[in-house]
Amino acid sequence: MGQNNETAVQFKPLGLVQRIAFIVGVVAALLTILGFFIDPLEFFRGYLLGYVIWIGVALGCLALLMMHYLTSGPWGFVLRRFLEAAVWTLPLLALFFIPLLFGLPELYPWARPSLVAQDALLQHKQPYLNVPFFMVRTAVYLLIWSGMSWLLLRWSRRQDSSDSWDLRDKARRLSAPGLIIYLFTASFAAIDWMMSLEPRWFSSIYGVMVIAGQVLAALALATGASLWLRRTSPLDELATPGLFYDLGNLLLGFLLFWIYLTFIQYLVIWSGNLPEEITWVIRREQDGWLWVSLIVVLLGFAVPFALLVGSGFEPRTHILRIVTPLIFVTQIVNVYWLVVPAFYPDGWHIHWLQLTAPLALGGLWLGAALHYLRQHPLLPQQDPRLKEIFAERERSTASP
Repeated sequence: MGQNNETAVQFKPLGLVQRIAFIVGVVAALLTILGFFIDPLEFFRGYLLGYVIWIGVALGCLALLMMHYLTSGPWGFVLRRFLEAAVWTLPLLALFFIPLLFGLPELYPWARPSLVAQDALLQHKQPYLNVPFFMVRTAVYLLIWSGMSWLLLRWSRRQDSSDSWDLRDKARRLSAPGLIIYLFTASFAAIDWMMSLEPRWFSSIYGVMVIAGQVLAALALATGASLWLRRTSPLDELATPGLFYDLGNLLLGFLLFWIYLTFIQYLVIWSGNLPEEITWVIRREQDGWLWVSLIVVLLGFAVPFALLVGSGFEPRTHILRIVTPLIFVTQIVNVYWLVVPAFYPDGWHIHWLQLTAPLALGGLWLGAALHYLRQHPLLPQQDPRLKEIFAERERSTASP
């Protein structure tokens, strides 16, 4: 395997997609800003929805990147640049949180002093659910995630010009505690930003369930992107049908993990049949919300599961072209199902700002991620573990 110093010239499709993403993001952002002056309440609701969608994807990529450093499997090298590009946006996403600070009383019941004064339960939760502590926790989450991403990317960039094991060992040593830190911080962030929209309700499995969705969405996006560019040098050196079969298995594993947690939460709530818990489920089964639930379960689990299992031991590249966008889009719908019913207890509702705000944040996020991706070879050519993988492949090919 020789060295490659690919530049953006060899990634013309990425440049086109990047420009389209920025255009969509800017146009949607202008519409969203206009929406703020028309209806500030709906602006903050739509902005929160868009924010938790895209930071969830970036965090899922951070988790997968650390898993790659711990396992060192070939699958991780195919995804690594896509994961790094998403992780690179975490400091940008930290800045994107700032507008939400001005809408906390609009979004969260516990941030309204007049309402807290009349509710004994909110008063009981006030030591944790209060605006100053919420802002401190959020700042800690964002600083930790940005710090871990900065270190991992810094060592990876240095690895492009050095085959030293020391840089890879540093990334692995950070990834072990980093995954544990991610589990705790992402769980608490899901509780703070999403679950506390309905502060009278609580689920001990909620944070892990959200994390499973984040990793599943990130894996689907990164796998779909690598499948799209698998014939591009130097990715074509490693992206074999057998490797995508492994990625299909990994995707199936996370799909089962996510649906298991979702079902367990549903089962525990229904079996307990407690008024303060079951209201959350009933709200998401009334009127149009039931159809959203069915879309998530059928298109987000049943169809991908059937396609992945039904493919058996055959190469899965054609199956993954269908499954990866299906899973990614339905995970976005799943976030919508988790967040938006808190704002509309009387039934299904959608506002145009719930479309423009996610498009704005998503377009700018994707454009920024592709900017990073275009600056680096699609494989970390100097990584000593990758060199070992290629050497093993050459030996197995040469042996009779």
